[in-house]
Amino acid sequence: MKHTFLILFTAFVAAVAHAHEGHVHGPGETEAVQTGPVVLSDEAIKNLGVQTAEATVAPLQRTIGMIGRIEGLPERLAKIAPRAEGRVAEILVKLGDRVTAGQPVLRFEPRTVGNPPVVLTSPIAGFVVRQEASLGQALNPDTVLMEVADYSQVLARGMTFESPDLSLIKPGQSATVRLDVFRDRTFQGKVQRLDVGLERESRTFEVYVLLENPELQLRPNMQASVSISIGDPQEVLAVPQRAVLGDLGNLFVFVRDGTSFERRNVVIGMKSGDQVEIVEGVLPGDNVVTEGHYQLQFATGPKKEEAAAADEHGHSHDEGAKGALSATHLPGWAWGIGGLVLGALTMALMRGRSSEAAA
Repeated sequence: MKHTFLILFTAFVAAVAHAHEGHVHGPGETEAVQTGPVVLSDEAIKNLGVQTAEATVAPLQRTIGMIGRIEGLPERLAKIAPRAEGRVAEILVKLGDRVTAGQPVLRFEPRTVGNPPVVLTSPIAGFVVRQEASLGQALNPDTVLMEVADYSQVLARGMTFESPDLSLIKPGQSATVRLDVFRDRTFQGKVQRLDVGLERESRTFEVYVLLENPELQLRPNMQASVSISIGDPQEVLAVPQRAVLGDLGNLFVFVRDGTSFERRNVVIGMKSGDQVEIVEGVLPGDNVVTEGHYQLQFATGPKKEEAAAADEHGHSHDEGAKGALSATHLPGWAWGIGGLVLGALTMALMRGRSSEAAA
């Protein structure tokens, strides 16, 4: 009996020692999730393209944001049509050409015999944005042959839904326009005019912002976002809007300190242009990540830090500590083996006592 007990007990101890030495995790066990700051190498930071901006106290003014698109001004668009019937004899400009006011653009021959050829000119300076004429084409007085547009000024037409803030928008107010094709630029303008009422079907309201366009970078039908300032400026702690990640009620930023990146939950306030007020979670002077922060959510620190974290939990991997046992870190299957062994020992002892009693 003693021999059997010794064999079973030795097997149990050997199994437990082997399990702890290899630090095996049983089914259902998971590695500890890293919740502290993430420390990255300089090379990893460079590969992620990390960029930061400093949280600063700045005057922000509440804005109304809306989607929009660029349009030409109706008063800067000229439609060129003949004043009599006839046929196109000569086309003097082509689509995209820049023309001056009074420049000949087309010649046609009147249908009435004996009348001299007629030369059509552009009434404004601009670009030929439409050209529908072809040689020999029959004309009548309402045939539009060309369109010339002046895009040195354009409109950003913003669309928003019905809200109490609509009453705060007035002609002459400052507005900021951003376009996806010019991500690093903003265009400043003024509210030129407003819709007189809401669209019946869509319940939307349209605002027209006048923009100077001397370099002709803004073209009709470009998608834009329009922000109109309302209210008085207030001094608040602000960061770029692109620094804030997450969903409503679960917003966060990454704050950089050297090669360390800390994730912080934040509460935001008013928005103004590309800036947003931080009510809670960030301090003045903190460097918040504006580029590469999405990838930071899945970044992990160096291996040596993982080893240090494991040591803090009592998992020593030194050669001299391999024999140490800690019951709190035994895997589930080791406890199962232990239960079976102890059960077998108990049954063996009971049988032995029963045999001695019978004898």
